[in-house]
Amino acid sequence: METKKTRYLNIDLTTMDKDMTLREKAVLSHIESLSKQRGYCYASNRAICETLSISDRSMYRILNKLEERGYLTRKTKYIGKNGRERRIYPSVTATVAV
Repeated sequence: METKKTRYLNIDLTTMDKDMTLREKAVLSHIESLSKQRGYCYASNRAICETLSISDRSMYRILNKLEERGYLTRKTKYIGKNGRERRIYPSVTATVAV
């Protein structure tokens, strides 16, 4: 018999825009928690999607919206011939509409 893992995510609603969807809040909270140690999140879209049970396409749209609103910045660094590393930096100065 296979057992399912229970996953929990702490979402800080006080620092987020009231117009954000729950999925946007969940993605941003997860990225912020993964960024605490290094100052940036290095998790792949696939890893975040699997953790939060969302599709790749939804993740792409959510990241674009969060970046447009100033909640995060994505930077890609090319390594070698075919490699690349993406870092997601959560913004500490994003404007919150209350």
